[in-house]
Amino acid sequence: MLLTIGDLVEELTVELPEGMRRGRTAETTTVRVRGGSAANVAAITCERGGAARFVGQVGADAVGESLISDLRRRGVDARVRTHGVTGAAINVLQAGYRTTLVDRGASANLDSVDDDVLHGVVQLFVPTRSLLSDPLAAVVYGIVATAQQRRVPITLTGLSADEVAHFGAAAFLELVATLRPDAVIFTARDHARLELHPDEGVEGSSSTVVIGPERTAVMTADGLQHRRSSAPTTVVDRTGATDGFVAGYLMSRRAGATPVAAVDAAHRVMSLVMARVGPTTVGDP
Repeated sequence: MLLTIGDLVEELTVELPEGMRRGRTAETTTVRVRGGSAANVAAITCERGGAARFVGQVGADAVGESLISDLRRRGVDARVRTHGVTGAAINVLQAGYRTTLVDRGASANLDSVDDDVLHGVVQLFVPTRSLLSDPLAAVVYGIVATAQQRRVPITLTGLSADEVAHFGAAAFLELVATLRPDAVIFTARDHARLELHPDEGVEGSSSTVVIGPERTAVMTADGLQHRRSSAPTTVVDRTGATDGFVAGYLMSRRAGATPVAAVDAAHRVMSLVMARVGPTTVGDP
């Protein structure tokens, strides 16, 4: 079973075809879906026939209840506490750009988990943002330490621009060197923010995976470099695309694939997500 731990929020995408004008009312199209990388990876894993457990926290409100129900309906073992107010991520699309506003709400305040949370777990996925601030970070570090003792492979993701500015590229690289994950998965833009060479892996990680617009690069700890072309995709919505990649990659690795071969499965799942609205692989494109 895959264990993921992190955010579960409501994600709203607001499209402004004509942009925003000060003092004016703008017509818009709004889509509401489930958000949070850890939750999305767990949900997509179960959609594709895998087993996943998600650990997190939402608010004691109707939105939080709806998000938990959504995960469980997809087959996720949702270990979700309720307290406070459910967070939200708002994507504003205008003039070809996406601006994301994030209020993590209750997600960032998880301060305890069940003792048996690692029971049956053979993989652990942690978005690095879950390691940046307490109380959530303290809980996640505890789970990671136990996972390391049990030799459960850990996969991390990179940081956004704001997170790199706040946490620091050097601190992130030191974190990876300390945790020694099985893989760190980046978008090309997030990898570049660390001021690494495009073909440079992150020291301490067995594999560094960099998702590019046309191909994905895999750098292994022994210095080997590989590139896999992305599958042709009709893009309807990019929300959750990277989460689909992570889910596909981890499922393939769990089945015994090499990091390079796992990228092909990851591309296929990511394509399924981008052909639909929201972080899902089910339903009509």
